[in-house]
Amino acid sequence: MPEGADGSRDEGKLVQRSGVACRAMEDVRPPATVPGREPWEGTTRELAGALRDLAARLRDEQGQPLPEGEAFLASRPSVRRGLKTLLFRTTRPATRRYDRLTADLATIASDLAQRLAEAEEGMRKARGDYERLEVALRALSPSGTATSGSAVWTEIPDGYYWAFEQRMRGAAGSIEDRLRGYEDLVVPLRGVAGEAGRGRPRWVDLGCGQGEFCTLLREWDWDVEGVDASPDAVDACRARGIDVTLADVLAYLETRPDEPVEGISAIQLIEHLPRRAWVHFFEEIHRALAPGGALLLETINGQNPDAIADYFIADVTHTWPGHPETLRLMAEHAGFEEVEVRFLHEDHRGRAQDVAIWAVKATT
Repeated sequence: MPEGADGSRDEGKLVQRSGVACRAMEDVRPPATVPGREPWEGTTRELAGALRDLAARLRDEQGQPLPEGEAFLASRPSVRRGLKTLLFRTTRPATRRYDRLTADLATIASDLAQRLAEAEEGMRKARGDYERLEVALRALSPSGTATSGSAVWTEIPDGYYWAFEQRMRGAAGSIEDRLRGYEDLVVPLRGVAGEAGRGRPRWVDLGCGQGEFCTLLREWDWDVEGVDASPDAVDACRARGIDVTLADVLAYLETRPDEPVEGISAIQLIEHLPRRAWVHFFEEIHRALAPGGALLLETINGQNPDAIADYFIADVTHTWPGHPETLRLMAEHAGFEEVEVRFLHEDHRGRAQDVAIWAVKATT
């Protein structure tokens, strides 16, 4: 603590206690995030773990006659240090009771956070089960109305859709050539994620199609998982040795475990999803990303009328074109710290036919 002009210290403030320790003890603790000091920004399960660590540290300090690193006792003159030690030993039995109560409260809070985390995971799984039930009911009732992204796919035979894709988008090789344009974004992120020490970074490609972008991601040294609702697409990915999950992307995001990934892509996907689900789609992706992770989203440029007429309307599975500024706002609203908009693939008039969103989650 700082000394006054006469060389004395503010003893009155030093002996004030808050729960388990005086203010001086709090000043010398590690700067790691501790529950209660500031709004918690991690997951509920991470909060439960932090509270468990806090309770363990409090119980450890409770049993120490003179806790290690106690700034209150640090004085150069031996007489002053001896007086402080005597004062601390005298008051220690009384303060131990408050230490024990604080540790008990931290343990109770940890248990509550753990149960809340389990309840949140159960709710996400229930929402996914409900959506899959809606899809199943839609298949049983052809006269009904599509209520989810999966239902759109059930109305168009896979064989027709992939024949359409090949005619309108070209062969897999030409698609990969266009997707290589994202190398300047994806490869540097791989380097940063690798330095974080979490092992080989993982990327999830939502609406992976026949695996063109997954193939490039593997080439760029990512651990890749593809997700698609099309059985034909999943079969094509597995034939290329790609780890792939057959699932509706909205249900997949809602029910996946709390295992953050460093990268997520949605190439020519969002225009297939119900537009009322777009905000939730961005939010779920933000939740699934690790700190510093990024979303790469590509769709037809809603500002280019020729692209809408030639490509958007031609695909009967499309629901709504994406305006670049709308997509930017949705990414910012979901909590992404940095959002970049790129205009791609110029037509003969020099107007971009596609738009890409590169959204990066905050590192803390």
